[in-house]
Amino acid sequence: MHRSIAIVFVVFLAWSSAALGQPAGAQAEELFRQGRDLLAAGKVVEACSAFEESQKLEPAVTTLLNLAGCREKQGQIATAWGLFLDAVRQTRSATDATSRQLHDVAQARAKKLEPRVSKLTVSVPQQSQIDGLEVARGGDRINAGMWNRALPVDGGTYTITAHAPGSNAWSTQVTVGAEGDTKTVEIPDLRNLPRDLAKPPTLPSPSPPPPASVAAPASEPRSTRPIGPSHPSRKVVPFAVGAGVLALLGGGLGFELWAESRYNAAKAEMMSQPRRDSLESAANTRRYVGEALAVGGLAAGGAAVWLYLRDGKRERPAPAEASVQVVPTVTGLALAGSF
Repeated sequence: MHRSIAIVFVVFLAWSSAALGQPAGAQAEELFRQGRDLLAAGKVVEACSAFEESQKLEPAVTTLLNLAGCREKQGQIATAWGLFLDAVRQTRSATDATSRQLHDVAQARAKKLEPRVSKLTVSVPQQSQIDGLEVARGGDRINAGMWNRALPVDGGTYTITAHAPGSNAWSTQVTVGAEGDTKTVEIPDLRNLPRDLAKPPTLPSPSPPPPASVAAPASEPRSTRPIGPSHPSRKVVPFAVGAGVLALLGGGLGFELWAESRYNAAKAEMMSQPRRDSLESAANTRRYVGEALAVGGLAAGGAAVWLYLRDGKRERPAPAEASVQVVPTVTGLALAGSF
């Protein structure tokens, strides 16, 4: 029972720490707001960076849509199109009105953006597909299944490289327009490549293996002492306090989930700023109540564990000292007492 209480308390402690701090959710919300303000101020690059970091911390469809729109303003049409399609997939099976509205918005934006996407085809003819051939665009390898296909790319200049064992390496550069451009690069047969056209490959080097982890030395087992009987009432107190811990932490979790739903509703509100502010205020109030309950639960949990451990460590009473008495008997003298 001692071990069970300790394990339960550790689990609740870990949950309470996450519920109290909520660093990822708070930081994601702040980055989302900064992204909106930066975009309104015309700072597109900074805004896209803020939206991207917010999405990494706490993925949300609303953040994804804002990031897609930001990439479109930045001129990364293929990236923006792909992000809108991600939002379409994430909301395809949604049933609530808000999510369905986001699905329709993402679908309309993706459809409108698709004709503007530029594409690049890396053509590898049959005679050029020699054993061990590796092709890359910049630092990204192009798998064989992607050869001879027109793939969406953002506008820019790309370096296409190819190499194979026992053959000369080859590379070239191609510039793709920002919108509606289509380019094709053909990989030659590296076995018959003229020496003046051979160039050293720029394929990405494999990442070094992670350092081997060093196992921590096993700790020596703690010495145990005989545990004496404790008063029955002392055992009841830790469990009573533990029940209070469950109630407080449960209440804290309930308010935290309530607050999270309000935050999500606020993020989804894209039409009325006063309503969004009202939802955020309500979410903050519920989160504060949840944090107060969680703090109380932590304090009560610590008290419960301390009471249980203190009672368990009480030592047995020391045995009575030996006492000896000399008593007369019919045959003489004898020793009597406890030893």
